[in-house]
Amino acid sequence: MSISRRGWIIAGVASGALVLLGGTFAYARSDGWMHGGGHGPMSAEFVADHIEHGVKFALSEVDATAEQKAQVTNILQLAATDVQALMGEHASARKQLHEILSAATIDRARLEAVRTEELHFADEASKRIVQGVADAAEVLTPEQRTALAEHLEKHRRWRHGQG
Repeated sequence: MSISRRGWIIAGVASGALVLLGGTFAYARSDGWMHGGGHGPMSAEFVADHIEHGVKFALSEVDATAEQKAQVTNILQLAATDVQALMGEHASARKQLHEILSAATIDRARLEAVRTEELHFADEASKRIVQGVADAAEVLTPEQRTALAEHLEKHRRWRHGQG
C-alpha cells in the first residue's frame, strides 16, 4: 500500500468517525446543544442514540461484528460525553464576550484572555475527538478500516453530486 493510499485510508477513517459523532458537535445557540435545526437542547440520550445508529449504519457496510459495533459505539459515546462536558466552558466564554463587547469601553486584554480560553477549549475538544477516533479505528481490522474509508468516500462523492 502506498503512503498516499494509507493517508487516504487514515483520513477516511477519521472522517467516518467524525461523521458518526455527527450532530454531537452541533452547538448552534448559546443556550445549549441543538438538534433538528435548533428545536431545543440535545439530550444525552439523543446524542447516544444518534451515535449508535450511525455506527450501526457505517459498520454494517464493513461486516463488523456485533461486538465491534458495541465497542465503537461505547468509545464514541464516551468521547461525545466528554466533549459535551466542555461546552459549559464555551457558554461561559460567550457570556464574557457579550459583557466585554457591550461595555462602555472595550477591554482588549480581557477580550484576548477570553480568546485564549476559547482556543484552549477547542484544543481540548479536538484532542478528545481524535483520541476517540483513534480508539474506535483500532477496534476494526485494517481491512475493515480500508473498506470503511472507501465506503465513506463513495458516500461523500454521492452527497456532493460527484459520484
